Amino acid sequence: MIDIKNNLEIMWIYFLENENEILQELHESSSFEFYERYLLELSAREFLDFFQYLLDYKIDNNLDDKHSISQLISYGFDQKSTLDGEPKFENFQSIQSRVADLRSEHLTQRIKNEQQLLGSNIEQLAETIKKQDRL
Repeated sequence: MIDIKNNLEIMWIYFLENENEILQELHESSSFEFYERYLLELSAREFLDFFQYLLDYKIDNNLDDKHSISQLISYGFDQKSTLDGEPKFENFQSIQSRVADLRSEHLTQRIKNEQQLLGSNIEQLAETIKKQDRL
């Protein structure tokens, strides 16, 4: 199980030891899904630390913008491309704002998914009740 939040202090060791698992998870899921599973609970400071590590990893490994690491960076920084230059954070408050926006976006999506599931369950229950009434 990937555990980024509890390994930020040793990310330069943790990431390399779990690189295959992390990269496989990134390749198999979207940036949104990866963020939802592993990064949603990061504080603004932890967010900054982790994404700084990812930027260093991207540079050290000469990854292009199509790589899943680059896609996650673009998603986290709300940029179309990691080639857009430095992240557009003016200060720490803007990082806090981005983290809050991401959390809100993910929680909103989670609520929508739950509403759809609930609606589907209600429809199935209503159909079952109608069938029982016909008997």
